[in-house]
Amino acid sequence: MLKRFKNIRLRPLLIHIMITLAYPAVKAWISEYNRLQIFSDAMTIIALLLLILGIFYALYLHGDFDITQFVMKRGTHKGVMESFATYLEDRAQKREEAFNYPLFLGIIYLLAAAVIAYGIL
Repeated sequence: MLKRFKNIRLRPLLIHIMITLAYPAVKAWISEYNRLQIFSDAMTIIALLLLILGIFYALYLHGDFDITQFVMKRGTHKGVMESFATYLEDRAQKREEAFNYPLFLGIIYLLAAAVIAYGIL
């Protein structure tokens, strides 16, 4: 994952941040008491969900589902289909350009929730 930091794009990162922080922000805004604690709890839930999704996306980026995708794609296309070796080369090129935003943001949010909850700062 560390070598993929060069693949971070600002626009998708900002979109992911806005979408994932919407629920904790709204939840804290509509509450009457303990807003910071509610924000921290909601952000912990979102962080754990992002970590789970990030682990599955990491498996996808690692190529664990390539044969399944190839077979499904081959079953839906009745015409001429590329070979598996060509398909793997194409997938490897696309994986090199990808970044695992859910895993990255899940780790950041979990650390931020811990800092907010325990008042480390």
